Amino acid sequence: MPVFRDLEIKLDTKAVFDRLMGGRAQKWQQAIEEAEAEAQTLIHPAIAYDVHAVVGVEESRLIVDGGKALESPVVASLFGRAPEVVLMVFTIGPQLEARVAEYDRANDYPARFALDVVGSVAVNQVGEVGYRLIEGMARERDVKASIPLNPGTSHWPMSGQHIIAELVPAAEIGVEATESELLRPNKTIAFAVALGSDVLTPAEGSSCDYCERRDLCGAVTAQ
Repeated sequence: MPVFRDLEIKLDTKAVFDRLMGGRAQKWQQAIEEAEAEAQTLIHPAIAYDVHAVVGVEESRLIVDGGKALESPVVASLFGRAPEVVLMVFTIGPQLEARVAEYDRANDYPARFALDVVGSVAVNQVGEVGYRLIEGMARERDVKASIPLNPGTSHWPMSGQHIIAELVPAAEIGVEATESELLRPNKTIAFAVALGSDVLTPAEGSSCDYCERRDLCGAVTAQ
């Protein structure tokens, strides 16, 4: 059950701000630059994952070794023919969100908003690093890596986060699942990727194709 810490990521948030603001990011240029600079000392990327054998599939859930179930009809459908699934949790740690809370208490909206978006971009970039690790595993096994699917979509309830956190060494990177099924720190994401010869790859599709809430998403997945 490997754990990776202090991964190198490169923040590039200007295009994201521009999409969020309808092309008005230039007005926020100073806040963006200050947020990116401050984030360098607040972001501590970490990844925890484990590989589990698929031992059964039902109409609306995928069973992995140990008897745990990923309760999603889409996961069952897309991953059901794969022999293995990689479960992963990744985070940037708690320091950035603590600083965002300080800005919130000080009613400094520009600084709060800019730093929060930078944090969301950062955690997504950690996920990209994690997915590349999974692609490397797939190549070693001479199989393919599927599209990632994560709890909190229309087909997979948030309770799936708790299951994934149980099945990977999440505590070793400072991540816990709350009673309300959320992951803490806030800037943390969990996902699953199937490994097999007959899986849907990112070149062939996207997790958004299976989510009924895709029209509500912005340029950045808020966490």
